[in-house]
Formats: sequence, structure tokens, C-alpha cells
Amino acid sequence: MPNVPSVDAPAPGVLRFTIALPISSPDHLNVHLIDVDGRWVLVDPGPVDREGVVAATLANAGIEPEHVLITHGHVDHWGGASELAATVLAHAACRQSFQVAMDFTGGAPTGDGAPTGPRPGAGDGSANAFRGFRKLISGVPAVQELADGDRLGDWEVLWTPGHEPAHLCLWRPSDRVLLCGDLLLPDFTPNVQPAFDGSDALADFLASLLRAGDLHPALVLPSHGAPYADGHARAAQLVRHHEVRLDRLRAALEHGAVPLAELSDRIFGARATTAADRMLAQMETWAHLDHLRRRGEANAGDDEVWRAVVPV
Repeated sequence: MPNVPSVDAPAPGVLRFTIALPISSPDHLNVHLIDVDGRWVLVDPGPVDREGVVAATLANAGIEPEHVLITHGHVDHWGGASELAATVLAHAACRQSFQVAMDFTGGAPTGDGAPTGPRPGAGDGSANAFRGFRKLISGVPAVQELADGDRLGDWEVLWTPGHEPAHLCLWRPSDRVLLCGDLLLPDFTPNVQPAFDGSDALADFLASLLRAGDLHPALVLPSHGAPYADGHARAAQLVRHHEVRLDRLRAALEHGAVPLAELSDRIFGARATTAADRMLAQMETWAHLDHLRRRGEANAGDDEVWRAVVPV
């Protein structure tokens, strides 16, 4: 029998328990259950449940979820979903995210539907690191689509892309509770993932932050970290964080051309300690540089050496 985590109720009609993750950061996931018209919907069951912790916790609490909902397509949130349901509630873009995760041979697939941006380099160890994520997946569920503005009982679905193209939040306006997935984490700055469709992922993320902050959530329920109040203030902090990061990249390009890897090292430095961390750091750095490119402030060739664009 696995160690069964305790279940608490951070808000009316919401239950929560925390499971350990087999990765270093974040090292845990908050699994939520929301009451939708008298039926429980489980939000983000986590990766493959090899020790049976999620199943045992649900059984111990006497809960059989009616549906499983996935906030976004990162494997630490959904890898074990097929053990609980053949079909999950999720944004349509999760289909691409699921396939990307299953097709990892070097960090991302190629061809239609692949995220734009850097790929893991040969010989740097990142291919093996990303391939290891397959171990977190029990199978790929089908998707019953949720779209922005849909309702689940008292909850409104908000599409909030940027951290990941399919990212959803759940908003309950009656008491201003926001189940935020990875959007407004209290102790982390969520990474920005280049989009499948080539759109401006950073612009999407900043817009999502502003949208959520403008709701003035009174209680934020994140996927990682403790619940907290004042989502408006946290959204403003995260927006400012990315504005500072853009300024640092502008300054780095003032004196000449700089390769992507070097720019990433300047931004993330010693925090990117593993091959997978370095790849995620390069993807986020690329998303910021792409935002500058779209604003006419920077450019690069196929060699991913970036240069400032001098106004004429």
C-alpha cells in the first residue's frame, strides 16, 4: 500500500492532494478535484502512477471522478491520465502536445505541428534527457475539447496560452477562485514554450498573465506551490520579470552578434544544470528573442546567432 497523501479543501467544492514528481523541479504536483453539479472532476492526475498513489488516495477518500481534466500538455500534469480515463477534457491543442511527448527522439518532432524554436543539439545529452520523459507516460488519451468561455458548472474555462499552447485555467467568479495550472505559480516563473503554430508565445503568455490578473482573483490554486491570495499582484510581478528579461537580452545584443546558447547562459546561468534544463532555457530564451524579432529589434539566421536590428 503506497503512502496516501492527505486531502484538504482549499475552497468550497474543491479538494486537493499533493504527489511527488520524479523530476527535480518542480518536485511535486497539486492534484485538484472540483465539484461540478455534484460530480467530481479530477484536474491533472500527474505522470504515470507506478506506485498507485493517485488511485489509492481517491479510493481512500471514496471518490470516483466523473471526468479527468488536463490544464495543459506537459507530461508532469497528464502522463498518467490514461490510467484513469480513456478520454480527457482539454483544449484541442493538447492533442499536439500529447503527440509531441510521445514522439520525442531529440526533444521535439519535426514537420507540421512541431514547436518552432531550437532543437536539442547532437551530443549534448539533451536528446536522452527528453527521451526519458516517455517514462512518465502511461498512454495517450483522447481529447474531449474545451474552449475558452465553456462552462463546467460554476467554473468558466479560460484559454491562457504561452507557458504551453493548450494551457487552460478554471475561474469561479462567484468567490473569485482561480485554478491556475502553471500560469500564476507562487514560487516559480513558468517557462515560455514556443508555439506549434509559430505565433508569438511570449506575447501570448503576457496577455494570459494580464487577463488572469485583471480578474483580481481572491484565491489562486496553483499546480505547484501553496494556494495564495491576490493573483493580480502576482501577475504583475511575472509580467515585470519578463520585461526585465527582454531588457537584458537587448543589452546583450548591443555590442554585436551572440549565439543563442550564450544568450541563454547569460539569462539562466547556473540554474540550468542538466541537459534538459539547458534545452528548456534555450527554448524560453528563443521565445523572448522571437518576440524581439517580431518587434523589429533583433534577428538571426539559421545558425541561431542573434543580432540587434539597428533602426534606419
